[in-house]
Amino acid sequence: MHLDREGRVSSWDTALEQHWGRPAEQALGRNIEQLLVALEPTALPVLDSLAPGIPWSGLVALVPTDGRTPQTAEIQLDRTNDSLELRLSRPPEAGAAVPVSAAASPQKASTPGTGLAPVHDSQRLQAILECMPGFCYTVNRDLVFTSSAGSGLGNLNLAPGQVVGMQLFDLWGTREATYEPLVCHLKALAGITTTYQDFCLGRSLEYQIRPLRDPDGSVIGAIGVGFDVTDREHAREERAKLTAQLRQAQKMEAIGRLAGGVAHDFNNLLTCIMGNLSLLEGRVAREAEMCLVEANAAVDSASSLTRQLLAFSRKQVISPRPISLSALVDRLSRILERLAGARIQLRTACPPALWSVNADPGQLEQVLVNLVMNARDAISEEGEIVIETRNVSLGPPQPEPPEPLPRGDYVQLSVRDSGRGLSDVVRARLFEPFFTTKDLGAGTGLGLATVYGAVQQNGGAISVDSALGEGTTFRILLPRVASASTLEPGPHSSAPPVAVSGGTETILLVEDEPSVLELAHCTLQQLGYNVLPCAGPDEALRTFAEYQHRIQLLVTDVVMPRMNGKELAARISALSPGVSVLFSSGYGENIIAKQGVIDDGLHFIGKPYRPRELAAKVRLLLDQRSLLLAQRPE
Repeated sequence: MHLDREGRVSSWDTALEQHWGRPAEQALGRNIEQLLVALEPTALPVLDSLAPGIPWSGLVALVPTDGRTPQTAEIQLDRTNDSLELRLSRPPEAGAAVPVSAAASPQKASTPGTGLAPVHDSQRLQAILECMPGFCYTVNRDLVFTSSAGSGLGNLNLAPGQVVGMQLFDLWGTREATYEPLVCHLKALAGITTTYQDFCLGRSLEYQIRPLRDPDGSVIGAIGVGFDVTDREHAREERAKLTAQLRQAQKMEAIGRLAGGVAHDFNNLLTCIMGNLSLLEGRVAREAEMCLVEANAAVDSASSLTRQLLAFSRKQVISPRPISLSALVDRLSRILERLAGARIQLRTACPPALWSVNADPGQLEQVLVNLVMNARDAISEEGEIVIETRNVSLGPPQPEPPEPLPRGDYVQLSVRDSGRGLSDVVRARLFEPFFTTKDLGAGTGLGLATVYGAVQQNGGAISVDSALGEGTTFRILLPRVASASTLEPGPHSSAPPVAVSGGTETILLVEDEPSVLELAHCTLQQLGYNVLPCAGPDEALRTFAEYQHRIQLLVTDVVMPRMNGKELAARISALSPGVSVLFSSGYGENIIAKQGVIDDGLHFIGKPYRPRELAAKVRLLLDQRSLLLAQRPE
């Protein structure tokens, strides 16, 4: 056939009448889009855009003249001078001859370069129809199916022609006038082409509905082309989910950096306050001792607050080792029962034959305490808290919790309560620092943020399942390691204070915070040490050059301008390998630690510290140095 500039049929071959079943008088003058529906691609090209000598090919459905099943055909459009030539081929019926061509004889249809497929390629067209994730159907003006075909029907558990004789309402289950599929089909009956999306029999479908016309151009029904886009929609939903997880992770990371920076500066201030309060002990009048006790209690609370900030930001210095979560829960059970209170029953289900995890016992103790306290506060009257541990083996990477976990063996720790549960809004912000649903003054909003950071820092992941009125379950997964060690006393176990002695060694003290430098200088000097205080790395190098052979210990801050503490220690150790080094900082920077674990062979004291703690650490390192020197052969 030939088309004019507007896409109207200007010539119609007799072979088309035979194979299509449409006489010339029902085709001439009609727009090509009234005679066929594009399937692959899903739209015909803009006819004016076709360049001479550059053909366009596609798969179409031929609109029948009498409501019969639409047939599929492959077409090729070529521009020749001022007209368009359309060549068409289709899978022949049994005993049929060659594909149809209005511009060539049957012999030319298989000539190379004509764009027509040889006879045996009709099987390929049939395969395309069977593999295409779509289907076609026609309905009359009463919206009764008159035909249906296409492999996409299989996804809907339908066979070709199965719905013939049924009304569309039978599939929809509604006659609501505003129902979008009904509106679109009514528009098609009014001569308007429309598209819409729908969800049918568990599948996401995309439809294009066109008017179905008789030879006189009157609309006698509608022809629909549907495509199954379920996989595409699932991919879009997964992409949106991953994007939301990425944004949440970036937000938590940004808040963590801010929290870590605030805690670092705050710890410097607390070190000064804590140290001076300790130095005042025993020097104030008896009536002022109570004020001193209250001040120390406030400093301890502030110090606990900064530890929680550091735990959330994953900057807390930790000492991970292989431990058993069952043993940890068993050792803390009495404390946790007291925390839960008399009105709440606390049960544990922790098998002894549990895999080990590599984690900091003190941090996990804090995690358990925070989760139990959170569960207690969620129970308004009587209720139950259940703590469970079990071994878990994961297959392919898990999309939850919120970062994917690789396949492997894990130990799961879960804390379940029978409380009021969480809404979706609350659950989305649950691990953000300072977010709380408690009354004003009843909580800091750092408990679950601390849990989140501690779990992440120990290489694990945490998730929460909850619904309003159905309680809440927190699940923590930690990677399995070889074997567990004996648990040492953690932060909730009391240990007697150790007596601190001084000495006469020479110590190079480097600290860029003046108040902390003064406190440490005063503390060590009172213990008899010869202290060389320096306000920065440059001054420290000059002082070391002058007193190099007398200095036995370097005590240095980690984060300082122009040169960090590790670089300073390396410079000094290169000149005098026998000098011991003690690093001090408000949090575990990556300079001397990875994921909060101090590098092997380094000694560290975290801020804020009391004078007694600094003195004990200094004495320990100096004694170790003396022992090493004594063991060296002369």
